[in-house]
Amino acid sequence: MKKINILFPLIIIMFMCLLINSSERIYENSDMFLDVGSLLEIEFLKDGELYLKNKNNVIKKIDIELADLDTEKKNGLKYRSFLKEDRGMLFLLKNQEEYKKIDMKDMRIPLDIVYINQFDTVIFVKKYVNPMKNIENLNFSSPIKYILEINAGMSNKWGIKEGITKIAWI
Repeated sequence: MKKINILFPLIIIMFMCLLINSSERIYENSDMFLDVGSLLEIEFLKDGELYLKNKNNVIKKIDIELADLDTEKKNGLKYRSFLKEDRGMLFLLKNQEEYKKIDMKDMRIPLDIVYINQFDTVIFVKKYVNPMKNIENLNFSSPIKYILEINAGMSNKWGIKEGITKIAWI
């Protein structure tokens, strides 16, 4: 009986050493694990509606998801495989430096990025921004209050014009 009492803990210890040693090899081989971000899919959450207007004529109404909190702004539309045509994300900026933090890292879809000033007027549209690319920092003469991200090509299709198109959202 004493031999069994001594052997059993030794067997457990050997098994644990084998398990720990083999798990180290698994973690070293990165092919064994998938990037969690590649499996993640975040769904669109409608927070409101945005109206795009040229000279008081509504040219398009879209559903918007708001990015107001720091984490929402950091993530934006990342980890999304698609965005329906009549949707977008509206970033509510607290200060002038925030627009420079927008990037396309971990993006899966190309976008048009619409910069909007404190008068709710579109002042610049960066068209067909490819996923996973760095965005060059732009300098604007007027403070940026909002950024609207929409599917690539929609700014042309909807007739968004710099200095003319205004937004209103509810």
